[in-house]
Amino acid sequence: MRFGKTTMFLLLNGGIAFFLILYFGSWLLSPETTALITPPYNANTISIQYQAKEKTYTGKHLRNEIPFHQKTIKVRYYLFNPSKSRIHSYLGLYAEPLGWWLVFLLASSMLLLMPNTVFSKGTMFQLQKKFPWISMDEYFPAPGNRYYNEERKKSTPIKKLKRLNGNKSS
Repeated sequence: MRFGKTTMFLLLNGGIAFFLILYFGSWLLSPETTALITPPYNANTISIQYQAKEKTYTGKHLRNEIPFHQKTIKVRYYLFNPSKSRIHSYLGLYAEPLGWWLVFLLASSMLLLMPNTVFSKGTMFQLQKKFPWISMDEYFPAPGNRYYNEERKKSTPIKKLKRLNGNKSS
């Protein structure tokens, strides 16, 4: 399958958005429990202890503006893997994946949606089942081509100079 730059941008970022929806959905559907914040009390991380399926699990998470006087916190854990947990808040569940996607979104939009020298106008991407999975065909216009002539019309015309020897033929 061959795609242009805009379609490739939409496919890449649409695929990431789809997987992020699945990721966030899995955390939102996972069970919630109350965890006890245990010492040591660090400035940027917290150690927690929580119970799931009649077992006690421990974990370390970023503090994410949790006040020092707070001793318990709500966490979500995977039903099939209770040792994996996240703090039930925007910063705990969503901030990191959305931040990484924002970086990729900005980079891919600058490369695929704006005119640049990395991917020239008319670059085609090809997806295939064998390695390399994504290949690229660049389009370089040749003189005499319609694209080449349209680009030349947009540029400033070169004025014809008179001959110095006085001939009126040019």
